[in-house]
Amino acid sequence: MTPEAGGCGDLPASSVPIESARPVNTEVEWDGFDPHAYVSHNYADLRSDDRELLRRTRDFFAGARLAEARCVDVGSGANLYPALTLLPFARAIELCEWSTSNLRWLRTQVDGYDKLWDPYWQVCLEHPAYAALSDPRQRLAQVGRVSRTSVFDLPQHTWDAGTMFFVACSISADRAEADHAVARFLGALRPGAPFAVAVMLGSAGYRVGPRFFPAVALHRAEVVAGIAAGAYEVTVYEERPRPRLRDGYLSMLLVTGRARG
Repeated sequence: MTPEAGGCGDLPASSVPIESARPVNTEVEWDGFDPHAYVSHNYADLRSDDRELLRRTRDFFAGARLAEARCVDVGSGANLYPALTLLPFARAIELCEWSTSNLRWLRTQVDGYDKLWDPYWQVCLEHPAYAALSDPRQRLAQVGRVSRTSVFDLPQHTWDAGTMFFVACSISADRAEADHAVARFLGALRPGAPFAVAVMLGSAGYRVGPRFFPAVALHRAEVVAGIAAGAYEVTVYEERPRPRLRDGYLSMLLVTGRARG
């Protein structure tokens, strides 16, 4: 998701209003997240920054020698393109999410996604590994499954490949929760499983409709170090969008690699 998807694989939401200047995950009303407003603002037009992250993720998975893999997209929120990058190589894709509003949106998209995602698939089609898939909508409906799962409760060593886009940076304003989310994601992958993680750097939080959601102002070095602790063959790409999607962040970071398990 671009930017952060809020409610992406979060802990159960509390009904207590946010009073802290740095709210933790359980203090945020994730069920109030509006996926339609989010998609309209972020994805109605394919931006150059999303195109570049999508292209690089596509090429990474196409070169990862995956076939009939059990895949996961953690904290899917209201973003479909990470799951699309896994589609040709998957016998199953589990889209994990916590927010009930995002879960409803995801289920409709898995059944038959909106036309606005067609340009994203067209980017995927630029690689022969994706061009071999004639009907991506039907394929996603066949292999996709939406589950209400917290990033903090992911099972260990379960999936053969995975994505987690704009989640660790946006589940709270607590840096420790961001680190924990990354560790749980990597731990949920089998040894050697290829993965792609994207985060916003320097984020100060974001609005979806009238609601404000918290974020962590992560820095490149700390994100890479946290991922490298549980991975190998790590590559890093930083995208500084011009113009920016919104105020209050510095750049987008994409990290790919393989889980140590």
